[in-house]
Amino acid sequence: MVDQALLPAIEATIRQNEIGNTSPYQLSFARKGQSGASFGFMQGDTNVSSLARATLTQVLAAAGVDQGTYDPILAALSHPLPNGDPLSIPDTALVNNALSAPTGRPIVDAMDQALLGVVLTGLDSCVAAASAGGLTLAPIAFLYIAPWINMSGAPHLLNTWLGGAAVHGVPPPTPPTVKGSDVAAYLQSMAYFQANPRNFAHFEQCVQAGAAQLPPA
Repeated sequence: MVDQALLPAIEATIRQNEIGNTSPYQLSFARKGQSGASFGFMQGDTNVSSLARATLTQVLAAAGVDQGTYDPILAALSHPLPNGDPLSIPDTALVNNALSAPTGRPIVDAMDQALLGVVLTGLDSCVAAASAGGLTLAPIAFLYIAPWINMSGAPHLLNTWLGGAAVHGVPPPTPPTVKGSDVAAYLQSMAYFQANPRNFAHFEQCVQAGAAQLPPA
């Protein structure tokens, strides 16, 4: 299990990587791949996440928006959106006002905690994979892995690497500790960061921001 003392740093790292200093209670648009509209500090995506769609439905209903109004909005946001916001200016304002309203914020927060739980489950699997090979994860290693899981999904390939197999030419970490630099080398071999090296520089800045909230060694 992930040490509960690491949770503030893990959450801060993911928040910084996903939204920086912007509000989680508004729509954003990554304009990449299968991404639709996102919201929350975990950036629940309305195209790929049924939880995000259900959450947005609850938010709009809680704000008093009738189904005849919000159904077309949800339909418009439930697609890849490479060109950004497909909504009219009034509809975007309607959604953002509902997300940021006192009725909407707790619903968004609940979605974020559910999505964070998925990441923590992935981290638990990483702990298990490392442990099987006689390894422990350094606290900062969790800060590299957590936002990557949130970006890319369940860490099956990462666990293969933690379990002792080379991946993309990156040798597995050597006992007794998986260091942050080990995970950084692994991540830099991934196609996403190979294609977007500047994004890795940003990623590392987010890790360092989160590291400020790690408990004292």
